[in-house]
Amino acid sequence: MKPLRRRWIVTGAITILACTNTESPLPPAAKLTFTVQPSNAAAGVPISPAVAVAIEDSFGHVVTSATHVVTLTLGPGGGVLAGPAAVSAVNGVATFSALSVDKAGTGYALTAAAPGLAAATSTAFDIAVGPAARLAFTVQPSNANVGATIAPAVQVTARDAGGNTATGFTGNVTVAIGTNAGVGTLSGTTTVQAVAGVASFADLSIHKAGTGYTLTAVSGVLTAGTSAPFTIAPVPTALHITTTTTGMAVPTGYSLCVDAYSGSYSGSASGCGWSGPIGANSAVTVPVPEGSHSVELDGVPGNCALTADTANPRIVTASGTTDVPFSVACLDTGSVHVTVTTTGTDLDQNGYVVCVNRAANNCVWGLHVLANDVASIGGVTAEPHTVSIGDVVGNCTVSGALTQAVTVPAHGAADVRFAIQCVAAERIAFSSPGTITVARLDGVSTVSVTHGFAPAWSADGTRLAYECDQDICAINPDGSSFAQLTTNAASNRHPTWSPDGSKIAFSVATGGVPDLWVMAADGSGAVRLTQGVGFVGSPAWSPDGTKIAFDCQVDAANDDICVVNADGTGFARLTNDPARDYGAAWERDGSTLAFATTRFGAGAAEIVLMSSTGGAVTRIGAGLPGSEPTWSPDGSQLAFVRFDPFRQAFIFAAHTDGTNVITITSGDGPAWKPHP
Repeated sequence: MKPLRRRWIVTGAITILACTNTESPLPPAAKLTFTVQPSNAAAGVPISPAVAVAIEDSFGHVVTSATHVVTLTLGPGGGVLAGPAAVSAVNGVATFSALSVDKAGTGYALTAAAPGLAAATSTAFDIAVGPAARLAFTVQPSNANVGATIAPAVQVTARDAGGNTATGFTGNVTVAIGTNAGVGTLSGTTTVQAVAGVASFADLSIHKAGTGYTLTAVSGVLTAGTSAPFTIAPVPTALHITTTTTGMAVPTGYSLCVDAYSGSYSGSASGCGWSGPIGANSAVTVPVPEGSHSVELDGVPGNCALTADTANPRIVTASGTTDVPFSVACLDTGSVHVTVTTTGTDLDQNGYVVCVNRAANNCVWGLHVLANDVASIGGVTAEPHTVSIGDVVGNCTVSGALTQAVTVPAHGAADVRFAIQCVAAERIAFSSPGTITVARLDGVSTVSVTHGFAPAWSADGTRLAYECDQDICAINPDGSSFAQLTTNAASNRHPTWSPDGSKIAFSVATGGVPDLWVMAADGSGAVRLTQGVGFVGSPAWSPDGTKIAFDCQVDAANDDICVVNADGTGFARLTNDPARDYGAAWERDGSTLAFATTRFGAGAAEIVLMSSTGGAVTRIGAGLPGSEPTWSPDGSQLAFVRFDPFRQAFIFAAHTDGTNVITITSGDGPAWKPHP
């Protein structure tokens, strides 16, 4: 109700008193006042009852017509005010429903402000921690190696709706693999009871490598938490190699070779996966892939030896860091004085190898010595040893034992003497390719003599007859005293010496038809021994000089072995088989012929034996493949020719029972040198 104002109206003599009800202006809005103060609440939970702020005039009356926008701000305490914080007044009052504070704390206050009005500050209120609502990883899982404990310990915290640690939460929290990047398995204690809202997982590990693993955390109805991604790396493997050296004359160090001949290490060019030096009492760590490795300690001087585990190289299986210890013991040294005396024929010009043992190694100290040589081996440990001589060729033998026991004195010398006796070495002549060559069967020496084919020795071993183009020539094995024995160039082939060295039998193809001829050793007086008996070639003179065997075709296109007397009489056919028989050779006593035949399978030739008078054929062992046989002087072996799958000819030797087959050289036409 507005106040009444009175006015007096005077008209003439009459005075009239008038009373009117007029409206007067109200005081303007001047300030803000909290009419409903904020109450204590839990974090994230709306403050109830709703906070109200009135717009008042200077007398404290609510200005009901005011519609200002009132804005609330929070302070102090660091929390964040949620909910509508700017509200337009209705009937002069701004009401703030659904206000909440996210962070627990005490002594919070709200400040209300509106344009042109004096601000107001509420009474203090507290925000308590709310009930647990969700789980969060507050210590994330760190990267780790396969099988290693994830450190620091993973922590999961229960939080209220405002994100505060729910310190009153004591429930069980369980973690598991979320994103399983490596198809791994989580090990350790995976369920932990929270203490003051926090669960710590101190022994978690994953046993398979992978990138991008995550963990999840759950507890009842709480919203689950997911960790940040992390990596489980393969366990780095390495060899921790140590050396311990004791004793006298200790070296400064050694060298290491890890995985000899391995190309799997970057930059390796030494024949080792990894190589490098190591001190006499030192350690080296070498990164390696997981698995088996060899570790070799090289450069150990002869006066030192491994002790304990003496294997070198050492085979180890690396998993993580694997220790590889080497223990070495060293002794004082002396020397071994070696004297070698060699006598006889065909001395070994390549010399011998003298070895001094230590423990299980028969040649810790080795020395190459020549025939009739004197030498010393230094740096030998002062202790008992066995000294041996080796690499002695087959035509030489050591008189007495091949090994001798000695005791080497410190800083002194032990004497050792070896006596060796040599006899004439076995040799063959052959052609390869198109060059007459003489070689020792033991491989010691090979001498090229001249161009030609089909060499044949004289009985005393001083001359070689051979095919020289279309003729027959002769020469000494050292290439001297060349002589051309025929000059008609009539396809003269296959020379063979008479046992007394006075004559040479050979094949001559006059008019294209071969026959057996004999001439003097100087090429004179050539006489034809066969005509019209089917002579083919490959004559071979009997050791007693009375007969000559040869390849023949009595029946057209059927190769057999035939024989005639040395004067051309007494022709006889020794074999008669549809298969091919060819290339006969006489045993030195004249009792047996060796030749090649295809009668035992699919056209492939093998060498067989037969009496020199004919009769039954005997296979050698289960069959000795080959052709062009030639007998050793003592009749115990045969040299012969075989072809490899590429049709390259090789010369072999074997015992006459088919055992001990050895490869001699490439070539064909072998002829075993007779003993003089």
